[in-house]
Amino acid sequence: MKQSIILAVDGGATKTTITLRTIQGECLFEKTTTGSNYQTIGVDAVSVILNDLLHGAYLSTKLKSIDVAVFAMAGIDTKSDLEMVTQIIEQSLQNTPFHIENLVIENDVQATLIGLVQNTPGMLLISGTGSIAFGTDGRNRFFRTGGWGHRASDEGSGYWIGRQILKGIFRAEDGLDSPTVLKKLVLEKLKINSVDQLVNWLYHPEYTNSHMASISSVLQEAISLNDEKAIRIAQSAANELFLLVNATLKKLHYDGEPFTLHLNGGILRHDTYIRNELVQFIHQEYPHIAIALCKHNPIEYIVRRAKYALKIS
Repeated sequence: MKQSIILAVDGGATKTTITLRTIQGECLFEKTTTGSNYQTIGVDAVSVILNDLLHGAYLSTKLKSIDVAVFAMAGIDTKSDLEMVTQIIEQSLQNTPFHIENLVIENDVQATLIGLVQNTPGMLLISGTGSIAFGTDGRNRFFRTGGWGHRASDEGSGYWIGRQILKGIFRAEDGLDSPTVLKKLVLEKLKINSVDQLVNWLYHPEYTNSHMASISSVLQEAISLNDEKAIRIAQSAANELFLLVNATLKKLHYDGEPFTLHLNGGILRHDTYIRNELVQFIHQEYPHIAIALCKHNPIEYIVRRAKYALKIS
């Protein structure tokens, strides 16, 4: 008896993962490479990444028939984005022998949320390189808050935290704020010796949003050293993330029914101070909401999304 085959792609801002699996869960191929948000790296770069991943998947498995493929891609924020990303993906698929019966192309957060809750009410809050909240009423209606990119949004994200850290360092250097241990920690992390070198790092031609977000990793150590600037940044980040949750719940007209808020992304998974502050904010306002920390890599939820698509097709 033929086994159904799933192809799932998690195209995030920082990394892209592809996997080919049977419906029973056997992994036939999996590979991870760099991020594939076309808004950040451009159309051509995304095409190269997807072509390489799809080509590798085919060469490794020699499979041609795919029952369902889900491409969960960062950067799908508008109808125009969806059209652009769809064009990139369809062109990449034409370069492989794959025949896909059911093709799903979605914003990566929406796809992950569907993988988590399927047709029940729930919300997913992500704080990684960027930040966004996606909620559903369980009746195929979805509402998003945030996620408009680093130039205008992404409050409470790794990028936003990294930027606040650098602002704090430069303001302290100028004598506008009190000294902060963040300066020492950032210089050590980047293996540089001075604020002048930090400026060179910041304006280097190869600088990316992910580089800025990586600075956020020093925040917890600074908090453990009771650095006031670090504590204020973390509290502000938690508050900004709560605002995303609060706004999304209002869009959903939440009135106390059973509801789970799922947390994901590097900041929420690894920064316990910010996560604990956020949970406290939420429980003060919404005491009956259950909060669950995602424990698996994002690709696992995209695979669940693909299985759900196969079930309802």
